[in-house]
Amino acid sequence: MIRLIAEGWVGVRASLRLLTFRPGWEDGFNTSIAGFWRSFAAILPAIPMVLLIQAATVKAGGTMSYLDQFVVQSLSWFIFPVAAAAACFATGARAAFVRWVVVHNWAVIWLYFYLFVVWMAYTAGVLPTFLTAIALNIYPYIRVLVHWRVAYATLGLPTITSALAAAAPILAIELAMMAYLGTLETPA
Repeated sequence: MIRLIAEGWVGVRASLRLLTFRPGWEDGFNTSIAGFWRSFAAILPAIPMVLLIQAATVKAGGTMSYLDQFVVQSLSWFIFPVAAAAACFATGARAAFVRWVVVHNWAVIWLYFYLFVVWMAYTAGVLPTFLTAIALNIYPYIRVLVHWRVAYATLGLPTITSALAAAAPILAIELAMMAYLGTLETPA
């Protein structure tokens, strides 16, 4: 367990270096098959952030239940590797698949952290409503940029090709979420 925590700490720090365009991020990830499976432990620090984000959205008037939030978040963790594998196959970057997933799994912690900070600051009354709205409205763009940066750095593809590869899992996840949330709505 200590080894997993240490690997997670190193992976999260390395992903911050990657996202801030600082050198030396490459050695912070275990890109072996064992490291691939252990990178899904990034779910563990994400869970408390998601629970607190969900509590804040409910307090702000959100209607999504905790169960629905759990399903939506689970979908993203299951669909990403499948869609990433398809994108790697389509772009010819099959050898970089494990590396992409490992780096992605540790890097998305920063996306959860961004939402966590925004929602906690809003709930605490530190962040006014209009600034919260701005922060939440720019989040999808930040998300795309993070995914693009991770794909570009790990796949070894040209800029536009890596952008398209990064878009595939995002699109697959969004479609799955829309399909799931669409099943919850009652027809008019």
